[in-house]
Amino acid sequence: MYEKEKKELLDTCLEMLRHDLVIGSSGNASLRVGNHVVISPSSVHYTEMSIDDVVVIDLEGNEVEGTRNPSIETPMHLEIYNNREDALAVVHTHSLYASSMAILHEPLPPIIDEIVPKLGANVRVSKYAIPGTKQLGKNVLEVLEDRSAALIANHGSVCVAKTLKDALFLSILLERACKIYTTARQIGKPVELPEDVVEDEQDIYMMMREF
Repeated sequence: MYEKEKKELLDTCLEMLRHDLVIGSSGNASLRVGNHVVISPSSVHYTEMSIDDVVVIDLEGNEVEGTRNPSIETPMHLEIYNNREDALAVVHTHSLYASSMAILHEPLPPIIDEIVPKLGANVRVSKYAIPGTKQLGKNVLEVLEDRSAALIANHGSVCVAKTLKDALFLSILLERACKIYTTARQIGKPVELPEDVVEDEQDIYMMMREF
């Protein structure tokens, strides 16, 4: 069942590892296929994961296929899929710079032009909630409004898109932007983009979300 999608998910998880967005079995990824979700398993190292380890669940979280437990962050993935029609793929990472911002509870401001049209204006930080809980999912969904990325307080980050390839790209972009911002802060005070530019680029983001 969904062999092509499972292979795509497995490849995405390995790319997350290759780009230093995760280590071991940290983070997770999923994609929605109709009324089902293909999701990475819990506590399986990406280098040891096979297609048979990937789990298929429905939108209520019931297991449809698989021998492993689905990711501990399944409630967050389902909260997103059940409330964001434009989100068909979710990539959740524990990357160094985005996680550092999340620990500071500091949003990523609109500092460079490549961020806003892809992620939305400032990337917000969710309120803290215990990992694996439905409340964490609700908190993340709240700060994802009109955005494709969010920082998860004291935890990591999440990006949503229409494809896994795009969600992975956004995760890489987010990590790069967080690195640029934190590096700039060590030298001086970062200057945000002009407000009118941010508004125009946010409009571009909203238009692109419709396609």
